[in-house]
Amino acid sequence: MTIEKFVDKVNSFEFEEIKDWSLEKLIRYVRNNKILRLYITKENYPIFVVDPEVIIEIFLNNLLAQKVEDFVKEDNVFIIEANRHIIETYNFMRKEKLDFLAVIKDNKLIGEITFNTLSLKISYIAIKDTLTDTYNEKYFRVLVEEYNEIASDVGIVMVKILNLSIYEGLYGIDMVNKILKKVSDVLKNSIRDVDFLFRNDDVFKILTFNNAEITMKIKKRIEERLSDVEIDGIKILTKVVATQVPEIESNIILAIEELERKLIKGD
Repeated sequence: MTIEKFVDKVNSFEFEEIKDWSLEKLIRYVRNNKILRLYITKENYPIFVVDPEVIIEIFLNNLLAQKVEDFVKEDNVFIIEANRHIIETYNFMRKEKLDFLAVIKDNKLIGEITFNTLSLKISYIAIKDTLTDTYNEKYFRVLVEEYNEIASDVGIVMVKILNLSIYEGLYGIDMVNKILKKVSDVLKNSIRDVDFLFRNDDVFKILTFNNAEITMKIKKRIEERLSDVEIDGIKILTKVVATQVPEIESNIILAIEELERKLIKGD
Protein backbone atom coordinates (compact mmCIF):
# COMPACT_ATOMS: atom_id res chain seq x y z
CA MET A 1 0.00 0.00 0.00
CA THR A 2 1.52 3.29 -1.12
CA ILE A 3 1.22 6.70 0.49
CA GLU A 4 -0.56 8.19 -2.51
CA LYS A 5 -3.93 7.19 -1.04
CA PHE A 6 -3.27 9.18 2.12
CA VAL A 7 -1.92 12.45 0.70
CA ASP A 8 -3.43 15.68 2.05
CA LYS A 9 -3.92 18.69 -0.20
CA VAL A 10 -1.60 21.67 0.27
CA ASN A 11 -1.37 25.33 -0.69
CA SER A 12 1.37 26.30 -3.10
CA PHE A 13 2.74 29.12 -5.25
CA GLU A 14 5.09 29.02 -8.19
CA PHE A 15 8.32 30.81 -7.35
CA GLU A 16 8.01 33.09 -10.38
CA GLU A 17 4.62 34.32 -9.16
CA ILE A 18 5.85 35.55 -5.80
CA LYS A 19 9.60 36.05 -6.13
CA ASP A 20 9.17 39.85 -5.91
CA TRP A 21 6.91 39.70 -2.87
CA SER A 22 8.27 40.92 0.42
CA LEU A 23 8.41 38.33 3.18
CA GLU A 24 5.97 40.51 5.09
CA LYS A 25 3.43 40.18 2.26
CA LEU A 26 4.03 36.45 2.12
CA ILE A 27 3.46 36.02 5.85
CA ARG A 28 0.35 38.20 5.70
CA TYR A 29 -1.01 35.96 2.95
CA VAL A 30 -0.30 32.82 4.99
CA ARG A 31 -1.97 34.25 8.09
CA ASN A 32 -5.01 35.74 6.32
CA ASN A 33 -5.70 32.42 4.66
CA LYS A 34 -4.96 30.39 7.81
CA ILE A 35 -2.38 28.25 6.02
CA LEU A 36 -0.24 25.95 8.12
CA ARG A 37 2.32 25.32 5.37
CA LEU A 38 2.76 27.09 2.04
CA TYR A 39 4.85 25.32 -0.58
CA ILE A 40 6.91 27.24 -3.11
CA THR A 41 7.46 25.36 -6.35
CA LYS A 42 9.33 25.57 -9.63
CA GLU A 43 7.44 23.92 -12.46
CA ASN A 44 5.29 22.34 -9.74
CA TYR A 45 8.31 20.77 -8.01
CA PRO A 46 8.56 21.77 -4.32
CA ILE A 47 11.70 23.75 -3.48
CA PHE A 48 10.74 25.46 -0.23
CA VAL A 49 8.04 25.41 2.41
CA VAL A 50 6.94 28.28 4.58
CA ASP A 51 5.88 26.89 7.95
CA PRO A 52 5.70 28.30 11.49
CA GLU A 53 9.42 27.71 12.06
CA VAL A 54 10.33 29.70 8.96
CA ILE A 55 8.01 32.52 9.97
CA ILE A 56 9.61 32.70 13.42
CA GLU A 57 13.04 32.81 11.76
CA ILE A 58 11.94 35.75 9.59
CA PHE A 59 10.68 37.70 12.59
CA LEU A 60 13.71 36.96 14.77
CA ASN A 61 16.10 38.09 12.04
CA ASN A 62 14.04 41.14 11.08
CA LEU A 63 13.70 40.02 7.46
CA LEU A 64 10.18 41.24 6.73
CA ALA A 65 11.35 43.72 4.09
CA GLN A 66 13.42 41.10 2.25
CA LYS A 67 12.15 39.70 -1.04
CA VAL A 68 11.11 36.09 -1.41
CA GLU A 69 13.67 35.75 -4.21
CA ASP A 70 16.50 36.69 -1.85
CA PHE A 71 15.28 34.52 1.01
CA VAL A 72 14.52 31.27 -0.79
CA LYS A 73 18.03 30.06 -1.55
CA GLU A 74 18.19 26.48 -0.33
CA ASP A 75 15.71 23.63 -0.29
CA ASN A 76 14.24 23.18 3.18
CA VAL A 77 11.61 20.60 2.33
CA PHE A 78 11.84 16.83 2.59
CA ILE A 79 10.36 15.15 -0.49
CA ILE A 80 9.14 11.61 -1.12
CA GLU A 81 7.70 9.80 -4.15
CA ALA A 82 3.99 8.92 -4.10
CA ASN A 83 4.72 5.25 -4.83
CA ARG A 84 6.64 4.68 -1.59
CA HIS A 85 5.13 2.08 0.72
CA ILE A 86 3.26 3.38 3.76
CA ILE A 87 5.33 1.35 6.25
CA GLU A 88 8.61 2.34 4.62
CA THR A 89 7.56 6.00 4.76
CA TYR A 90 6.48 5.72 8.38
CA ASN A 91 9.83 4.22 9.39
CA PHE A 92 11.72 6.91 7.49
CA MET A 93 9.77 9.74 9.11
CA ARG A 94 10.14 8.20 12.54
CA LYS A 95 13.89 7.76 12.09
CA GLU A 96 14.38 11.31 10.80
CA LYS A 97 11.85 12.74 13.30
CA LEU A 98 9.84 14.42 10.53
CA ASP A 99 6.37 15.83 11.05
CA PHE A 100 5.57 15.97 7.34
CA LEU A 101 6.84 15.21 3.84
CA ALA A 102 6.06 16.80 0.50
CA VAL A 103 4.76 14.12 -1.88
CA ILE A 104 5.55 14.20 -5.58
CA LYS A 105 4.34 12.22 -8.57
CA ASP A 106 5.96 12.58 -11.98
CA ASN A 107 8.17 15.25 -10.41
CA LYS A 108 5.16 17.39 -9.45
CA LEU A 109 3.83 18.25 -6.00
CA ILE A 110 0.55 16.45 -5.28
CA GLY A 111 0.32 17.16 -1.55
CA GLU A 112 1.87 16.14 1.72
CA ILE A 113 1.81 13.28 4.18
CA THR A 114 2.00 13.91 7.92
CA PHE A 115 3.37 11.61 10.58
CA ASN A 116 0.11 11.77 12.51
CA THR A 117 -1.86 10.71 9.45
CA LEU A 118 0.47 7.79 8.80
CA SER A 119 0.29 6.67 12.42
CA LEU A 120 -3.51 6.61 12.32
CA LYS A 121 -3.61 4.82 8.98
CA ILE A 122 -1.19 2.13 10.12
CA SER A 123 -3.26 1.56 13.25
CA TYR A 124 -6.33 1.28 11.03
CA ILE A 125 -4.62 -1.15 8.65
CA ALA A 126 -3.64 -3.37 11.59
CA ILE A 127 -7.30 -4.16 12.25
CA LYS A 128 -8.56 -4.25 8.66
CA ASP A 129 -8.85 -6.85 5.94
CA THR A 130 -7.62 -4.81 2.98
CA LEU A 131 -9.26 -6.99 0.32
CA THR A 132 -12.83 -6.49 1.53
CA ASP A 133 -12.35 -3.39 3.71
CA THR A 134 -13.84 -5.24 6.68
CA TYR A 135 -12.30 -5.82 10.10
CA ASN A 136 -9.99 -8.79 10.58
CA GLU A 137 -10.11 -11.78 12.92
CA LYS A 138 -7.60 -10.22 15.31
CA TYR A 139 -9.91 -7.27 15.93
CA PHE A 140 -12.87 -9.63 16.30
CA ARG A 141 -11.09 -11.37 19.18
CA VAL A 142 -10.25 -8.01 20.76
CA LEU A 143 -13.89 -6.90 20.72
CA VAL A 144 -15.06 -10.25 22.06
CA GLU A 145 -12.71 -9.86 25.02
CA GLU A 146 -13.89 -6.29 25.59
CA TYR A 147 -17.53 -7.40 25.47
CA ASN A 148 -17.02 -9.38 28.64
CA GLU A 149 -16.47 -6.09 30.48
CA ILE A 150 -19.79 -4.52 29.50
CA ALA A 151 -23.38 -5.49 30.24
CA SER A 152 -25.06 -5.43 26.86
CA ASP A 153 -26.96 -7.67 24.48
CA VAL A 154 -24.93 -8.79 21.49
CA GLY A 155 -26.03 -10.64 18.39
CA ILE A 156 -23.59 -12.76 16.42
CA VAL A 157 -24.11 -13.65 12.77
CA MET A 158 -21.68 -15.80 10.79
CA VAL A 159 -21.65 -16.30 7.03
CA LYS A 160 -19.60 -19.01 5.35
CA ILE A 161 -18.95 -19.03 1.61
CA LEU A 162 -19.32 -22.66 0.59
CA ASN A 163 -16.87 -24.39 -1.75
CA LEU A 164 -14.53 -21.41 -2.00
CA SER A 165 -11.52 -23.67 -2.53
CA ILE A 166 -13.33 -25.36 -5.43
CA TYR A 167 -13.97 -21.98 -7.07
CA GLU A 168 -10.28 -21.22 -6.72
CA GLY A 169 -9.27 -24.53 -8.27
CA LEU A 170 -11.62 -24.09 -11.21
CA TYR A 171 -11.42 -20.35 -11.86
CA GLY A 172 -8.36 -19.02 -10.00
CA ILE A 173 -7.70 -16.52 -7.24
CA ASP A 174 -9.23 -13.60 -9.14
CA MET A 175 -12.60 -15.34 -8.99
CA VAL A 176 -12.15 -15.93 -5.25
CA ASN A 177 -11.43 -12.22 -4.72
CA LYS A 178 -14.53 -11.27 -6.71
CA ILE A 179 -16.65 -13.56 -4.55
CA LEU A 180 -15.23 -12.23 -1.29
CA LYS A 181 -15.75 -8.62 -2.35
CA LYS A 182 -19.28 -9.28 -3.58
CA VAL A 183 -20.36 -11.07 -0.42
CA SER A 184 -18.72 -8.35 1.65
CA ASP A 185 -20.68 -5.66 -0.19
CA VAL A 186 -23.96 -7.51 0.36
CA LEU A 187 -23.24 -7.82 4.08
CA LYS A 188 -22.24 -4.16 4.44
CA ASN A 189 -25.55 -3.14 2.87
CA SER A 190 -27.45 -5.46 5.20
CA ILE A 191 -26.23 -4.07 8.53
CA ARG A 192 -26.04 -0.69 10.23
CA ASP A 193 -22.98 1.55 10.30
CA VAL A 194 -22.65 0.88 14.04
CA ASP A 195 -22.47 -2.89 13.55
CA PHE A 196 -19.12 -4.65 13.10
CA LEU A 197 -18.24 -6.81 10.09
CA PHE A 198 -15.18 -9.08 10.11
CA ARG A 199 -13.61 -11.56 7.70
CA ASN A 200 -11.49 -14.61 8.44
CA ASP A 201 -10.73 -16.54 5.24
CA ASP A 202 -14.10 -17.75 3.86
CA VAL A 203 -16.13 -16.77 6.95
CA PHE A 204 -17.63 -13.36 7.69
CA LYS A 205 -18.69 -12.48 11.23
CA ILE A 206 -21.02 -9.76 12.42
CA LEU A 207 -21.38 -8.32 15.90
CA THR A 208 -24.53 -6.30 16.45
CA PHE A 209 -25.55 -4.90 19.82
CA ASN A 210 -29.21 -5.79 19.57
CA ASN A 211 -31.75 -8.19 21.06
CA ALA A 212 -32.47 -11.64 19.64
CA GLU A 213 -35.44 -10.53 17.56
CA ILE A 214 -33.44 -7.93 15.64
CA THR A 215 -30.45 -10.26 15.27
CA MET A 216 -32.65 -12.89 13.64
CA LYS A 217 -34.14 -10.26 11.32
CA ILE A 218 -30.62 -9.36 10.24
CA LYS A 219 -29.89 -13.05 9.65
CA LYS A 220 -33.02 -13.43 7.50
CA ARG A 221 -32.25 -10.28 5.50
CA ILE A 222 -28.72 -11.53 4.80
CA GLU A 223 -29.96 -14.97 3.74
CA GLU A 224 -32.46 -13.44 1.32
CA ARG A 225 -29.93 -11.09 -0.26
CA LEU A 226 -27.18 -13.70 -0.55
CA SER A 227 -29.55 -16.18 -2.20
CA ASP A 228 -29.48 -14.08 -5.38
CA VAL A 229 -25.72 -13.59 -5.60
CA GLU A 230 -24.13 -14.65 -8.88
CA ILE A 231 -20.74 -13.84 -10.39
CA ASP A 232 -20.06 -14.41 -14.07
CA GLY A 233 -23.20 -16.54 -14.22
CA ILE A 234 -22.10 -18.74 -11.32
CA LYS A 235 -24.36 -18.92 -8.26
CA ILE A 236 -22.49 -18.39 -5.01
CA LEU A 237 -23.63 -20.64 -2.17
CA THR A 238 -23.43 -19.50 1.46
CA LYS A 239 -24.53 -20.63 4.89
CA VAL A 240 -25.76 -18.17 7.52
CA VAL A 241 -26.04 -18.90 11.25
CA ALA A 242 -26.82 -16.61 14.17
CA THR A 243 -27.26 -16.50 17.92
CA GLN A 244 -27.75 -14.05 20.75
CA VAL A 245 -26.15 -13.38 24.13
CA PRO A 246 -27.63 -13.64 26.70
CA GLU A 247 -31.11 -14.53 25.35
CA ILE A 248 -30.04 -17.69 23.51
CA GLU A 249 -26.51 -18.35 24.78
CA SER A 250 -25.31 -17.23 28.20
CA ASN A 251 -21.66 -16.88 27.25
CA ILE A 252 -20.21 -15.16 24.18
CA ILE A 253 -17.28 -17.59 23.88
CA LEU A 254 -19.61 -20.59 23.95
CA ALA A 255 -21.92 -18.82 21.48
CA ILE A 256 -19.06 -18.32 19.00
CA GLU A 257 -17.91 -21.92 19.36
CA GLU A 258 -21.43 -23.19 18.73
CA LEU A 259 -21.80 -21.11 15.56
CA GLU A 260 -18.42 -22.24 14.28
CA ARG A 261 -19.40 -25.86 14.95
CA LYS A 262 -22.61 -25.37 12.94
CA LEU A 263 -20.67 -23.93 10.02
CA ILE A 264 -18.20 -26.79 10.00
CA LYS A 265 -20.77 -29.55 10.36
CA GLY A 266 -23.35 -27.90 8.17
CA ASP A 267 -26.14 -28.12 10.75
